Amino acid sequence: MRDLPKDVDADAVIEIGRYLDDRGKGARISVHEAIRIVRKKTRTKLTDAGLEELIVECAAARHLAIVLDS
Repeated sequence: MRDLPKDVDADAVIEIGRYLDDRGKGARISVHEAIRIVRKKTRTKLTDAGLEELIVECAAARHLAIVLDS
């Protein structure tokens, strides 16, 4: 994974990682649901588009299937 820009919230990245790890390899990842969960558990200032980019990148690094439903 790439280095994070300075404006990215590390807590959001950690929560995305937890969310993806909890889903398991066989599950499809809903971007909409992931954004909702991350927003619920963190107070990030990232936009939905920024969160979507991080979720897709993290899911791709884990070779997980994603549903682009946001």
